[in-house]
Amino acid sequence: MAKTLDFNVIVPPTLPLVMRDPERTKIDVVAPTEGLVEELEAVAPAMKESLEADQKAATPAIYDLAARLISCNQQGLAVTAEELRDKYKLNLEAMIVFYNTYMDFLNEVASAKN
Repeated sequence: MAKTLDFNVIVPPTLPLVMRDPERTKIDVVAPTEGLVEELEAVAPAMKESLEADQKAATPAIYDLAARLISCNQQGLAVTAEELRDKYKLNLEAMIVFYNTYMDFLNEVASAKN
């Protein structure tokens, strides 16, 4: 007899974020598209070099990519770079912590057994 695969019980891995706005908005980030992963891998070394050399020049790209990664979420919430800075009050230090945690999340997802 064939097994039943119930897609309704599959829970994708998430990275829960609690934002710094007064409502403490919770965003459950899911794994991004393959294209975003490739972009992250491609720009990560350059972003690190830019941060070490000139933080001001690197900042827009850091917020833009983070917004697109965070917009991959279970709530269907689209987030912009401006919202990360202004609404959610995430400074550059918070962005660095986000990227480090996000990379750990992606590594966990990649190493999980299916």
